[in-house]
Amino acid sequence: MSRRSGSLRTYVITRLFLTIPMLLILLTFVFVILRVAPGDPISAAYGQRLPPEQIAEVRHHLGLDRPLIVQYGSYLASVAHGDFGQSVITQQSVGAIIKARFPATLELTLAAMMIAIIVGVGLGSVAGRYRDTPVDLGGRLFGIVIYAAPIFWLGMMFQLLFAVKLHIFPTGGRIAAFAQPRHITGLYTLDSLLTGNWSSLWTSLRYLALPAITLGLVIGGVLVRLVRVHMLQTLQADYVEAARARGIPEWRVVMRHAFRNALIPVITVTGLQFAALLGGAVLTETTFTWPGLGSQLVDYLSGRDYPGVQGIVTFFAFLVIGVSLLIDILNAYVDPRIRY
Repeated sequence: MSRRSGSLRTYVITRLFLTIPMLLILLTFVFVILRVAPGDPISAAYGQRLPPEQIAEVRHHLGLDRPLIVQYGSYLASVAHGDFGQSVITQQSVGAIIKARFPATLELTLAAMMIAIIVGVGLGSVAGRYRDTPVDLGGRLFGIVIYAAPIFWLGMMFQLLFAVKLHIFPTGGRIAAFAQPRHITGLYTLDSLLTGNWSSLWTSLRYLALPAITLGLVIGGVLVRLVRVHMLQTLQADYVEAARARGIPEWRVVMRHAFRNALIPVITVTGLQFAALLGGAVLTETTFTWPGLGSQLVDYLSGRDYPGVQGIVTFFAFLVIGVSLLIDILNAYVDPRIRY
């Protein structure tokens, strides 16, 4: 085994072990925050509709009458077995709700990240290449303004312009009931492609466009500034100047030397943004009534369904840690300096 492959394997094993305490800290934080939150979830969910003895029975069924340390141990054991709890209001398994709703969140996140990468990396690299030109000024201004704009306000402006005024896209929802493709993956665009249902594909893309553009532009604003800064740094590096001195065409210097090396730190930020989008597209889903986990989390919070909130937030914690681990491994593979 070579030294390079050995160091990569050691790095991956180390990161896997470090993930365990990180996950325990996150799970403990979620458990404690929901337990110290004011109010009683059972009383909030049922109000005066149930007599006290039935409320006590529900509390006992959900294990909320046991000591906190016992609840914590039961919580960790359930999570270890893939059980995310049971909703107080609907009496449904939170795992089943996650399975039904997560494809919508994943589809929105993937589409938004594609837009963010195209806009952010494209505009940021051009702005870095043509420093202090109108293109650079426009790129910097776009990055600042679009990132500072509240995402719900931006979404409503897009709804007003493209849905209400121009009638190009629908105001919200995921797809018309009559246009749903045959269920395979739960991602409507992918299912439409797999089944050759072009009408459903067009309809799903129309519904997906506004929320994906809204979310993607906001994340793209972050990437524009990041890519621009690293492009400026790499364009001034010694190896770039050496490549120019050897007579290599400028476009090859920019693409093969500057742009490629500028992307190394961008990979980390993009991966973390993707993880954050998976767990944080709440405002976008609420604004566009997108039936994903973000909007379901808002419903649980509104109904003070703490077991439901706990289950979804726990699932999001697993996603964030998993994606972060993959990004660290990818960075270590691309840049050997990270392993040492």
